[in-house]
Amino acid sequence: MPKKKRNILLAITTTHHGLYRGVARFAREHNWHLTTDMLYAATIPYGWKGDGIISHVGYWSELADFIKCANGPRVELTSVRRDLGIPYVEGDNRAIGAIAAHHFLSRGYRNFAWFPFTNDSINNERRDGFAESLAKEGFSPKHLPPLHELKDFQWSGNWPKNIAKIAAAIASLPKPVAIFCYNDCAAANVLNVCQELRIPVPEQVSIVGVDNDELLCEAVTVPLTSVNHDLEGLGYQGAALLERIMNGEKVSLEAPRIAPQGITLRQSSDMLAVNNIEVARALRYIWDHFCDSGLQVREVVANTKLSRRPLEILFKKEVTRTINQEITRCRLEKVKALLRHSDRSVGDIASICGFARPNHLHRVFREHTGLSPREFHKVQARPPKLSPRLD
Repeated sequence: MPKKKRNILLAITTTHHGLYRGVARFAREHNWHLTTDMLYAATIPYGWKGDGIISHVGYWSELADFIKCANGPRVELTSVRRDLGIPYVEGDNRAIGAIAAHHFLSRGYRNFAWFPFTNDSINNERRDGFAESLAKEGFSPKHLPPLHELKDFQWSGNWPKNIAKIAAAIASLPKPVAIFCYNDCAAANVLNVCQELRIPVPEQVSIVGVDNDELLCEAVTVPLTSVNHDLEGLGYQGAALLERIMNGEKVSLEAPRIAPQGITLRQSSDMLAVNNIEVARALRYIWDHFCDSGLQVREVVANTKLSRRPLEILFKKEVTRTINQEITRCRLEKVKALLRHSDRSVGDIASICGFARPNHLHRVFREHTGLSPREFHKVQARPPKLSPRLD
């Protein structure tokens, strides 16, 4: 006799779609039926009957009451609502903060700030992971707005007043500064304020969010770098925990933390920390155009407010390379990436990376690596990833 299909309520309405994908993947693998009305109606299905509930309550008090009073197995997908008294899974928020800190430190920043979204345990853990990693290198972040004001900081209140607070705080920070934000939504707000203040991002303010929500990170004027909070893994592990409970296992209220999956680099933090704004503009132009065939120093200079000689002096002082050396470095890094991860011909790679001819690429590459492009490819190329089985 076939196993009865379990009916699971997905009590999620306002959070990242990665959670949906994780739960849905587990549901497909274990013959679940998902009741997904709340994704569309955002209303609580009083009287619903089924086998279990996966929730992300957040700050919705009515949903919290519903979950507390519901019968049967339940799992919450955040640690914010430990008051529910049910098992939960959560991300490793300190590790998320540490990843952001290491990213900024690797780019030479010396001024840092933390931008919260609200005053809860997840917020505090991300802030602490960020601050602890910076402290190991002798730095500490400023807070936007100051922590003692968080109690009165409500986005649902006076929007212009809140934006003015953030603007005043960002304007007062020493530049260049690296700002780590609670999530991608908070990062988008910081970006908006910087644009209102006409502070260039990332030349003067480098921004990193959390969640890597591609719809949000790519839909702003300066695409946002984001720490990859593994929300799909979190949703999947939450569903696995619910399955164990429905199978009669006794589980701890607190599940293991789901580790973040690195960081996705986009333009909002794609910059080295340099003190001179014209050097920053030159770097930005090089990084955006190094693949252009025939890119010359004079074009880089033309996109700054300095003449050639002063820019070259300042550039060498801040970046420790000449403008030409930086163009070559960027091209060679791109060449190496293509050699590692593709089977393109050397001629194609030369054209893609701004080299006039394949033999020019060959000569420059050997000068810097001691290997020909083909030799490098044989040594460094990764084996291809296996496609998933379809049976």
